[in-house]
Amino acid sequence: VELILESKNDYEYLIFSDAKAAGFEALDALSGFISGDGGFRAFMEPRDQTVDFFIRALPRGTNTLRYQLRAEAPGIYKALPATAEAMYAPELRGNSDDIRLEISN
Repeated sequence: VELILESKNDYEYLIFSDAKAAGFEALDALSGFISGDGGFRAFMEPRDQTVDFFIRALPRGTNTLRYQLRAEAPGIYKALPATAEAMYAPELRGNSDDIRLEISN
């Protein structure tokens, strides 16, 4: 999964929550820091229904977070939009589009 974060400003203390589609599980089951493209770090926390990223400082411009999912069961699934919000400024919010995925044998 590749999350492309486009920002017109520098921001601090953000949460990005990416909903996993049914039929998928995060490959990394443990929480920990990862490096994003653009020189920033994020704390990744895989959960039952989402993979959450906590970012202390996000520089302006285009930045990317990547993680891997494992396909578990064949079928057609829909992943809900990823959401972004500032922890201490609730007026700053954003989201992606939803996506349709198909797992075949």
